[in-house]
Amino acid sequence: MSTPDPFAGFPDASLALPAGLRRVLEWLRGHLSESVQLDRLADIAGVRPRTLEAHFKMFLGTTPLGWVRQMRLALARRELLHADPDSSVTEVALSAGFTQLGRFSVQYRKAFGESPSFTIRRSQRRTEPEIDDAIRSTYEALPFAFAVSPKQCDRALEALARPQEIAPGYGLPKALAGWCFGQRAAHRFSSTPALDRRRAQELAERAFQLAPCDALTLTLSSGALVLLHRMEEADRRLERALALDPWLAYAWIRRGWMSAYFGDSSGAIRELSVALHLMPFEPLRHITFIGMGSAHFAAGRYEQAAGWIGSAVKAYPESFWAERIAVAALALTGARAEARRRARSLLRRDPDLTVAEARRAWPFRPAFMSRLGDGLEMAGLPRA
Repeated sequence: MSTPDPFAGFPDASLALPAGLRRVLEWLRGHLSESVQLDRLADIAGVRPRTLEAHFKMFLGTTPLGWVRQMRLALARRELLHADPDSSVTEVALSAGFTQLGRFSVQYRKAFGESPSFTIRRSQRRTEPEIDDAIRSTYEALPFAFAVSPKQCDRALEALARPQEIAPGYGLPKALAGWCFGQRAAHRFSSTPALDRRRAQELAERAFQLAPCDALTLTLSSGALVLLHRMEEADRRLERALALDPWLAYAWIRRGWMSAYFGDSSGAIRELSVALHLMPFEPLRHITFIGMGSAHFAAGRYEQAAGWIGSAVKAYPESFWAERIAVAALALTGARAEARRRARSLLRRDPDLTVAEARRAWPFRPAFMSRLGDGLEMAGLPRA
């Protein structure tokens, strides 16, 4: 059986947003400091103003003015977090399009839980040698953690030991390490899953305490909690992350995965497509593709599920854990011989895998896990 086209049945899936809305967003990103005029935006989009408003509401959950306000706040925060020693809050606010500084301060505190002046003071600490070294080391470890594979996960944890040691008050390396320990526990990357779960929880909580206003830290700690099946708390952290930084591709990836876990396949595909629009390349693309496949599997579109996940594993063979869904999907399409062949290949990589273990790995809805188990049994995996 040939590998199905992963884009079949979902028009323009790599872009997701209507072409007119994409044009407006691209224009707005370059003109955030200008006043918002709906008629002008509608002309750029090539649609009626009411249609454009409906597109903003449907795809972004807000109005054009609300989106611009969020983007201005996100831009101001980004500038404050990376401000030069001579920069001031007033300069940053004005450059982001805020003319009423008092209102800016109120909106900023409401959005991020701290004052603009506190953010800019905190950013100055990043010029200290220890913090600078910790930031560099943490971001060097990111690609290993995003690979979601046993060897790369271990490399990430090894690399994250140094930033946690030299900068104990820096939350991001703890969140990233928590995510890695969660992977080890959920996907059986180690022989100590109980210990890994405890470490994942401890690190996720400590990271949140240290950096409750950092979007990437929140997103990673949310991912760790998902792997521990603490879904409601993970969802709250993720919503806060997207409120803090609506441009964060990884937060949209986790948002799409969360929707898939909750059984909202159409929402998952829409959100994961937004992530692909923001970052259509590795190291995050294969995680997004696996999420797409999971969403299609949940909706009963098994050929598309196998196509998306097959493309992901081809790009990152070490993410063989995702093959479980592709194998089950192929079996459920009736392609039993291909499913058995790929199941044998999967068992060579993960010889202790059973249907029971696979059904415990993710917090998908019971119907999803039941069909996953049925498909894996058809493909010849042992039950327990």
